[in-house]
Amino acid sequence: MSKRGTVLHGRAREIVCNVDKYFESEKQHHLELIQRLKAASILPGPDGNLSLTRETYAIILQTLQNTSKVAERVHLATGINKNTLTRIRREHRDAQASCSKVTTPKKKPRSKSVVCDNFEITALHNIINSIYTVRKEIPTLKKFFAVAKEDLEFPGSRTTLRRILVESLGYKFKKCQSNRLALIQRPNIKAWRTKYLRRIRQNDALAADKKPVIYLDETWIHSHYTVKKCWQSSTTTGVRKNDSAGRRWIIAHAGGENGFIDGALLMFKSKIKTGDYHDEMNGANFTKWINEKLLPNLPKNAIIVMDNAPYHSMEASKAPNMTSRKCEMQSWLKEKNIAYEECYTKAELYEIIQRHKPPKDYIIDKIFNENGFEVLRLPPYNCDLNPIEYIWHLVKRRVADKNVLQLESEIENITLQAIASITKDDWQKEVNHVKRIEEEYWNREIFEDNDSFRFIINTGESSSENDDDSSSDSYGEMSGIEELDSD
Repeated sequence: MSKRGTVLHGRAREIVCNVDKYFESEKQHHLELIQRLKAASILPGPDGNLSLTRETYAIILQTLQNTSKVAERVHLATGINKNTLTRIRREHRDAQASCSKVTTPKKKPRSKSVVCDNFEITALHNIINSIYTVRKEIPTLKKFFAVAKEDLEFPGSRTTLRRILVESLGYKFKKCQSNRLALIQRPNIKAWRTKYLRRIRQNDALAADKKPVIYLDETWIHSHYTVKKCWQSSTTTGVRKNDSAGRRWIIAHAGGENGFIDGALLMFKSKIKTGDYHDEMNGANFTKWINEKLLPNLPKNAIIVMDNAPYHSMEASKAPNMTSRKCEMQSWLKEKNIAYEECYTKAELYEIIQRHKPPKDYIIDKIFNENGFEVLRLPPYNCDLNPIEYIWHLVKRRVADKNVLQLESEIENITLQAIASITKDDWQKEVNHVKRIEEEYWNREIFEDNDSFRFIINTGESSSENDDDSSSDSYGEMSGIEELDSD
């Protein structure tokens, strides 16, 4: 019996072909018998003898007719399903045409998973916004997938797009009053974004007296980073792309509408090949870069904008969570002089901790604040509000244009040249682009805040679903949101 997912080797496929061939020949033979049987009489002959009774005739006819169901008989005899049999039959015909044998099928290569960088994530995010604000429609997955395919040539499936929406963009699918599935962003993310936009708008309103806004971020470049396509001919092959990514360089920098901050560049070769620079750009490296390269060169009284990567979000005193040991929870409560009973379980202790947990005290924020700088954290899943993300895209494009030979010895110099080529005009262009996005977000938030915007969650959900939503949308806990990937 063949099990689902089991590969039938060449010899087994030959046996299936032989069984199929035997049943097929038996079918043809029985068809002839059926024709003869129908011509025979079931009435008494001249001699008075009865050839066949009606019952016997019906049984024989039914038995012979059943043999015409060849595919079903092969399935019963071998356990091979009909779809597999159809493929084997096709392979057998092809093998006969080429005078060869049916062979074991080659293992299908696993399709590459679709990985979107921050720039592509931003483009997908903007599509949702355009469906909301431009088309004035509810962005269903079907609509979103169609636009992503047409505008971005999105290579993945609807399932992949759904995963990106949930994991990378922070959206949920919920029932609206129309009972249609719509994309709804988590309320805590929307609230965070509104607070961020309000502070930026307050600063912009000061005009000439506004504080300089400095955006910081990290990215990576690998030695084989080059263009994906180029002009080629039958005699000129163009750039030969290396399948291996090669060694990685981690880059950290900061800048604003006046360009990159002089002397703030950090660039070093990665010692690991995990594919994620967050594994090596840790809290110690980031803090050292802040103290030694960034702080001495920042303009006075600046607002520092950054995302919520783990090494940006180290806490001076972190409150226990449900994974903490019970004794750690009790010690934390004792330090804060918060009453509890010794008989309390971890769940009860955690509930008390949640009620008394102070605001998060980030180490990096404290360093900036002590030096006279204000820290403004980007809302989760909104890298489109950070101009340096677009600058990184421009840097990488210039590296790709120059990195023809893809030599490890040259990539650092090419990258430094690409960064140096970024001008004040480049930065102003991207900052202005982000300002337009900020305005679109703000107008959308105002539009949705209007009572006439009837985009209300259906209250007919189960209690368990409501409980899950309330816990995941809590403003106090940002678990799974703060540890965001940058470029």
